[in-house]
Amino acid sequence: MLLYQVIRNHIQNLVNEGRLKAGSKLPSERSLQEQFNSTRITVREALARLESEGVIYSQKRRGWFVTPEKLKWHPARKVNFNALSESQGFTPSTKVIELMAPSNEHSIAFTHFDDKPIYKLTRARYLDGRGVLVEEIHCLAARFNHLEKQVLNGSITDVMKQQYQVDVSHEQCNISVTVLPDYAAELLEKNSGTPCLKVQRARYDNKDNLVDFNIEFWLHDCIEMVVEGH
Repeated sequence: MLLYQVIRNHIQNLVNEGRLKAGSKLPSERSLQEQFNSTRITVREALARLESEGVIYSQKRRGWFVTPEKLKWHPARKVNFNALSESQGFTPSTKVIELMAPSNEHSIAFTHFDDKPIYKLTRARYLDGRGVLVEEIHCLAARFNHLEKQVLNGSITDVMKQQYQVDVSHEQCNISVTVLPDYAAELLEKNSGTPCLKVQRARYDNKDNLVDFNIEFWLHDCIEMVVEGH
């Protein structure tokens, strides 16, 4: 067995036996080097393997932590992040990063909104204080006039329904595996090139008019997709 595998198995056993609990911090890389008489490269190979398996995660300048329970998500159902998170025992929160003034210069305006001016809202979302998701929400400026005056760190679905009488009836989402854009990696305290799930979500009203088009970047180790068949 190679040394990185010995280190990986040692940490896995600590997690399995409950000596390292969900959310707890791992020993420093230096202490692992000393414990196993190893090099930094070998220790990082072991940690990277565990991270790719979803057992641990890293935060820039903070260290390594045991991955908490994953958020269970049904991709074929309408999603309310706050309600879904709270129903599973998490404490959700949202930070508004930027709301761009209405413009048709963004490519999404051309591809999805007939080249009409749109808002672009960027937010970071958290579970128990850990950043897990960065999302970009695009919607017609004319349909959601003065969106900047609304409270945007909660449910956008509720804002659209209560303030604009626009109800989301159904949606379509496409899911792919990619890496975090640099700005999203910075917001989530991850290194550039960190793997993620990219979800492109188109939401419609009951007349099949596009309500909004969203792009979400989820950390791969914080979400578990549940698909039910009949």
